[in-house]
Amino acid sequence: MLQGTLAEGVFDVGLGPMRPDRDIFATGKVPLASYFAQERFDREKAIFGRVWLNIAEEGEIPNAGDWIVRDVKIRSASIIIVRGKDMKIRAFHNICAHRGMKLVWDRKGRGGKFSCPYHAWMFDSTGDLVNIPDEGCFSHVDKKESGLTPVRVDTWESFIFVNLDAEGTQSLREFLGPLAERHATLPLCSYKTVIRIGGILETNWKLAIEAQSEAYHVGALHARTVSGMLSSKENPHVHPLGWEQLGAHGIKSEPMNPAYSPPERNLVQRFAFASAPAMTQSERSGDVEYTRITDYEGFNPQKSPMWGNDQFAIYPHFLFHVSHGGWWMHRFWPVAPGVTHWESLYHLETPRSLRARFSTCYSLAFNRDTLQEDNLALVQQQQVMPGGGRAMAQFGEHEIQCRHIAAVHHAVAESEAVDSL
Repeated sequence: MLQGTLAEGVFDVGLGPMRPDRDIFATGKVPLASYFAQERFDREKAIFGRVWLNIAEEGEIPNAGDWIVRDVKIRSASIIIVRGKDMKIRAFHNICAHRGMKLVWDRKGRGGKFSCPYHAWMFDSTGDLVNIPDEGCFSHVDKKESGLTPVRVDTWESFIFVNLDAEGTQSLREFLGPLAERHATLPLCSYKTVIRIGGILETNWKLAIEAQSEAYHVGALHARTVSGMLSSKENPHVHPLGWEQLGAHGIKSEPMNPAYSPPERNLVQRFAFASAPAMTQSERSGDVEYTRITDYEGFNPQKSPMWGNDQFAIYPHFLFHVSHGGWWMHRFWPVAPGVTHWESLYHLETPRSLRARFSTCYSLAFNRDTLQEDNLALVQQQQVMPGGGRAMAQFGEHEIQCRHIAAVHHAVAESEAVDSL
């Protein structure tokens, strides 16, 4: 079995020290009820109010005064994330101190001032209440105490995390545990081409995470799309090249088929693949200097010629992958036991020619179609799970990332610490 299968590592996500559920990790068996039971979902709702959540990227607010709004639907929370004049990132609950109106209705903007659309109370980028129309009628209001309610916020590797627990003391670095020091100052922001896809999925959020955390399904579900690119004679079932537990989180190296070539009949695909961008270390394109992420130490730890990407699974809802030509990520936000808000972002090298641009567009469309195969399957899975036909899911040895994710989720959700929330 793969490195890390004993799953002995103690982790702490802000609720006290605990270990991954031993039974789930040892047997691979997970109760299906954890994917549809309202009681389990209610416990997860409490957890999302206490742990660090990946919510955005620093590159989305590069300049002083830039702001974005992100929702944490499971907590009925809307969050303003703003970069102040001092370039510090701050976060606030998106609610006016006057009468509880949603303060900002747009998704992004600039200027660093927020005027409530209801009665025009105005707040600045530090959260201070700076203007009340007809202020004489509010002599009882203490403006210093009526600013925006802050949300704990911190960053790691250009990712923005928030924690809705105002009384919490665990730092983001403590939450990330050994993952926090694994890489430092990666050039994630140098990949300027950003593509966003996503939507509402009629499936449980953990099922969506698991679908992106194993490749055992590639040969069947993706037989017409990516199967030949990932499976090979040496690795027909697309077993991971390696896996490592990092507290509540994990890193998995995923393979590709280096011998793959599109069949002769796929003329457009052959043209697109032949035109794919290929940037060498520190190669210039205009005024932009690139250093590939994979030029940094730590990736492809097995040094395998079949390496395709390294996947980081960060508890509770965030996956990101690092590959040769860029990186991509998924966030899965629970909305209801059978409803998930899914976000996916792709960060790629900027194409240097029309051919390379066509290749990038084709690859993204191809990958979108592959993800749709996953999403359609997830809907079918969610529909039959509550029917009573089976009580357990069963993960194989090489679905190691899924085992660990499920074991961590179960350990946290069933802990006595959640009982007290």
